[in-house]
Amino acid sequence: MFDVQIRSKTLETANIVSFELAPKNGDCLPEFEAGSHIDMKFGDNFTRQYSLINHPKSHEFYKIAVLKDPNSRGGSVALHDNVAIGDTVSISEPRNLFPLDLTSKRVLLFAGGIGITPIMSMAIELDRLGIDFELHYHSKSQANTAFYQQLLSCSFAAKVFFHFSDKNKKDVTQIIGAFTPGTNLYTCGPSGYMDYIFDCARANSWQEGNLHKENFKAEPLATDGTDKPFKLILTRSGLEIQVESDQTALEAIEDAGVEIDMSCEMGVCGTCVTAVTCGIPDHRDTFLSAQEKAQNNQFTPCCSRALSDSLTLDL
Repeated sequence: MFDVQIRSKTLETANIVSFELAPKNGDCLPEFEAGSHIDMKFGDNFTRQYSLINHPKSHEFYKIAVLKDPNSRGGSVALHDNVAIGDTVSISEPRNLFPLDLTSKRVLLFAGGIGITPIMSMAIELDRLGIDFELHYHSKSQANTAFYQQLLSCSFAAKVFFHFSDKNKKDVTQIIGAFTPGTNLYTCGPSGYMDYIFDCARANSWQEGNLHKENFKAEPLATDGTDKPFKLILTRSGLEIQVESDQTALEAIEDAGVEIDMSCEMGVCGTCVTAVTCGIPDHRDTFLSAQEKAQNNQFTPCCSRALSDSLTLDL
């Protein structure tokens, strides 16, 4: 983590604010790829993840956009209400868990609401490289559309299509069309929106390997409220740890003095994914695919638990 300063704060819509983050010492910021995000620490020990928006001066400042969500855990509200120009926040170096396949012959981009941030970065990169693409941006109305004027006047404006809920909707299945080799689809937005986009693609016989999404919000998984204790066996550390019913595996590991990388603590980002060598995890994340979960050889200790009495981890 390193310190940066808020150099600008712009109201993009009634509930979306963009921030420019500049290094305090004037150094160049690390380069990043389209789809990358940073961890940001601010306020009362908040740590949140935000996608980076590509622009010509990304080495001078990073740009993010934040939706003020009253149903969130408080981070977005704190950024909107309490963080001002000139304030200092800490950020990580960029990481990319949503990489763009630059060998694609054609790319379809679908953004729902604030999900435009990584999708717009992908569009900028695809335009720069001359790769054929379309960007479809769904939002409630023009007034709720962040970066509307920028996208109207950008070099790839002819490839941007706006879809507003307050007007007639177009058939997404028809927009996506039949799958053709070398074509990839990327989407970011609320979970229900991304599921809908994927369902439309699958209806057109798209292959799973050509469908890509990024979760920016964890949807809580339904449980019966009777989480059971289980044991963790850490082979490299030589420890056996009890995870209580009201405790996460990550908390138990940290309490035992074992360091583990973590970020979102919601099962979204994949930072804490840990190898499982024995036992059956109770997968509760939204990061691992269904195929990855079925292998039962890794899990996310921040939110997932155990179906077996114990899990043996490569820690």
